[in-house]
Order: sequence, then C-alpha cells, then structure tokens
Amino acid sequence: MGFNRFLERTIAKSQQCNRNWDLSKQIPEDDLKTMEQAVTQCSSKQNRVFYKVLHTQDREKIEAIHDATDGFTYGLQKDEDDNYLTTTNPQVLGNSLFVLAKDRDKSLSARTSEENDGGIEDGKIQTDEDRAIGIAAGYLTLTAQLLGYQSGCCQCFDEPKVKEVLGIDDEIFLLMGVGYGDKKRNRREKK
Repeated sequence: MGFNRFLERTIAKSQQCNRNWDLSKQIPEDDLKTMEQAVTQCSSKQNRVFYKVLHTQDREKIEAIHDATDGFTYGLQKDEDDNYLTTTNPQVLGNSLFVLAKDRDKSLSARTSEENDGGIEDGKIQTDEDRAIGIAAGYLTLTAQLLGYQSGCCQCFDEPKVKEVLGIDDEIFLLMGVGYGDKKRNRREKK
C-alpha cells in the first residue's frame, strides 16, 4: 500500500469515535509526548493561545469525570416522567484523557476591530477560539490514529463537577479520551 493510501485510510478511521477501551495496556511516554505536542503546537490565529491542555492517566480522576458526563440522550426515548433517557459518555474512559480548557491571554491587546468593539472577551475572539479548539482536536485525533490509538470526543458533561475533579476554575471546552480500543467489542458499544 502506498503512503497516500495509508494516510487516506488513517484519516477515514480517525473520524470514528471510540466508546470502549482496553485498559490492560499503558500508552508509552514517548507517544503521550507526541500527542501533547500535536494538541499544543497546532495552527491558530496569529499563533495565539486560546486554550490549555490538561492530561491525565489517573483512573480515579477519569472515572469521576466519566460519572459527570451523564447527559447523552438515547434518541428520543423518554422515561415515565417524560424526561429524555440519558447515559454517560464512555469516550472519556480511554487510557489517557486530554482536557482542553479556556486560556485567554488577557495581557495581549485586541487585534481586530471586532475585538476593539467588543473587548477581549467578546467579538471575533470567540470565533478564533472555537476554530483553534477544533483544529487542536483534529490534530490530536489524527496523531493518535497515526500512532495506533483510537479517540473519542465529549462535550456533554457537568462542568462544575469536572472542574472540581481536575481542581481548575477555567471553562472546559472538550474532553478527549485516547487509547487502545477494545478489539473484542464494537467501538460504538458502551463500556
């Protein structure tokens, strides 16, 4: 298989969200460093930092964060009280969990007319921030896949609970589980 075909297959496979993991294995430190490099050194508007990355392999923290992800709905199914049925997001249960959180450098002056009008907290910076997070998630996902791992993204979580587990005050944008997919189960099968 040629290199281009390998990349095309890797790209196609990287878009699949994984929901179950083989936790009997440990991700080597060199691979973790490469993934951290990918998620922190990717493109952003004028190379500005809009987020910070927290990373953990602490199973207790990962499980506690997983418990705070109940909110994903089962289609349109409802319980007897007419509430939508929800479940937790096992995407975060990977061998490693990456957390992308807000980190706006307020010392930088506004650089666009929109930011001048709305201030550093409003205006175009929100668009730049959203794009930077998307690019970072894409870099991490593709890099993990190239290294032989699977990943899953989660934006449905109880933010105050996750902040408490991590001991941070910053707004959390995204949780990303990365690791070894459980080869004995379908990637979409919950835990």
